[in-house]
Amino acid sequence: MRVAGRTLVVTGAGDAIGRAVALEAARRGARVAAVDTDPAELRETARQVVAPLLLSTHLLSPGPAPTGIEALPRAVLDRWGQVDAVIHCAPDGTPVVARAFLPTLRLRPEAHLVHVADSRSPAADRAAAKAFAHELRAETTLFVAMVFPTDPRRPYQAARDILDGMERNAYPARIGSDRRIRDVRGVAALLMARLRELVA
Repeated sequence: MRVAGRTLVVTGAGDAIGRAVALEAARRGARVAAVDTDPAELRETARQVVAPLLLSTHLLSPGPAPTGIEALPRAVLDRWGQVDAVIHCAPDGTPVVARAFLPTLRLRPEAHLVHVADSRSPAADRAAAKAFAHELRAETTLFVAMVFPTDPRRPYQAARDILDGMERNAYPARIGSDRRIRDVRGVAALLMARLRELVA
């Protein structure tokens, strides 16, 4: 799905990966509904965006089931007219957010639902999130993905990985790593192995 010209809802958009996704999506020409529970952080995201006319901000009350989530799809539709993707970067409320937006997402020919999981969360929580993602894949025609950040210090690399995955309709399981470093290390390992073969 081409990101430019689409409407993306990004939760947890006040900091870290959520902010990076919101800013990068707007830079690529997407309309972004940035959602967070912290008004100051949300204002900072709005301050940093390169295309202010492509960003709307939506404040929720904090908690496992954020107050106001039921009204959020209508607010986004009133502002942008459609929702093509939801990228859930907030730590809580994945099922609540997904169920709130499902009717709206089903109206679009190519709709994506992405959950950015916390690799440090308990195994039981990760298993429940994976099961929920599998359930959605089975029940809908949406592109449903669950991705794990590998390095919290690289939010913009993670954001690019997510949006590149959206463009390809195929997401990497792990996001945010420096693939260039990894590739160089892999080449170095192959060269060392080859050298050992030659001198053996």
